[in-house]
Parts: sequence; C-alpha cells; structure tokens
Amino acid sequence: MVKRYIAIVVIYLLCFSSPRLPGISGLFPKTPGGYGNVYTVVFFVTLAAVLLLLLPERTMRSGEKRASVGMSLLWAVGGVFALFFLQILATLINFSLFGQVAGSEHTKQIETLAKYSPVFILTVSIIGPVLEEIVFRKILFGGMRKKIGFWFAAIISSIIFALMHLDIRNLLVYFMIGVFLCFSYQMTRRITVNMFMHATMNTAVVLLSYAAPAIGLISFLNH
Repeated sequence: MVKRYIAIVVIYLLCFSSPRLPGISGLFPKTPGGYGNVYTVVFFVTLAAVLLLLLPERTMRSGEKRASVGMSLLWAVGGVFALFFLQILATLINFSLFGQVAGSEHTKQIETLAKYSPVFILTVSIIGPVLEEIVFRKILFGGMRKKIGFWFAAIISSIIFALMHLDIRNLLVYFMIGVFLCFSYQMTRRITVNMFMHATMNTAVVLLSYAAPAIGLISFLNH
C-alpha cells in the first residue's frame, strides 16, 4: 500500500508541474484555450491512473469505523457552507492584518483558462478536487495521523496544501480550508464526503465567476 501511495503522490506532482517540466512543457500551447484543453487531458489521465492504483483498496478493510450514510450526507451538505464561511473568515482576517483584501491570483488564472477552454471547468470543478482529497487528505493526512496525531498531521498537510496553490497572499484561506477538510475526514472516515464538499465548492465558485463578476464576489472566494 505504501508503494502505491508513493506512486500516486509522484504521479500527482508530475501532473501538477507538467506545464513546467522540460520535454513536456512544449506540449502545452501558448494560447489559453489550447493550454486549458491539454491540461484537462493531463488531469484526466492522472485521475484514471490514481483510481487504478486505488482499486485494490476496494477489497481491503481499514478497520476504522465510518460515519453512517445519514451523518455523511449531513457532513457533505453542511461542509459546503462551512467551507464558504471559512473562506470569508480567512479573508476578513487577512484584511484586518494587512489592510486590504488580496484577490487570489490562483483563482484569476483559473478563470482565464476556463473562459477560453470550457472543458477546463471539468478539471477545476471535479477532477482537481478529487485528486487533492486523495493526495492531501487520504494519503498525506491519513498517513501522518496514525504516527503524529490529528493536529500535527492536519497542520502539516494543510500547509503543504496551501503552498501547492502558489498564492502566498491567500495562504491562510487555503490553510483553513485544508484543516477543515482534515477534520471532516477524521469525523466521517469517508474521503467521498470530502470530494463532494470540495467539488461542490469549486463548482459554485466557477458558476459565480460567470454569474456575478461585476460585484467582485469571486475575489472574495478561492478555489
């Protein structure tokens, strides 16, 4: 299992950094539309490879008691609202500390790609969140939790999660999201609950970016 998890993390990192890897970066067109289309294919192939590596776990028992279906549904739905609340809270903290609301460069870049490559929305809304939950919560947090406890595992994995978004001004936002998602996984033991929350949040942000750009709402929310 450890070898499979290491392989998953390596595959994810290769996917994430593929536009900047020598020998591979040339496959990405310079235009936003072409770039988004190719990146979507890369993410889709990555997701397929990761899911194949996880297939053996379908017949394995973790020994952990999972939350009931009803409780999992409550977490899934309530967690979406909690994630938005945490984003707003983190943004307000940033404002109180630095005197300005820092728009997310990460979100702006995603909006640009989605504008010229509609298929890229699939990456942002579904594929990306699913991969992030597998890597950061199931593998990193789940693995460290058994050795160093919940809080240290949640903090370390959430710091890595935040740094991977390459958005220094909004590290607190991503960090708080990461910690909450670790807590959700700890309470439910169901990574699918996290996937639903994360994917729903990202989908809502993408839809809002099209429906309400004029009111500046999207700069307040981050993927």
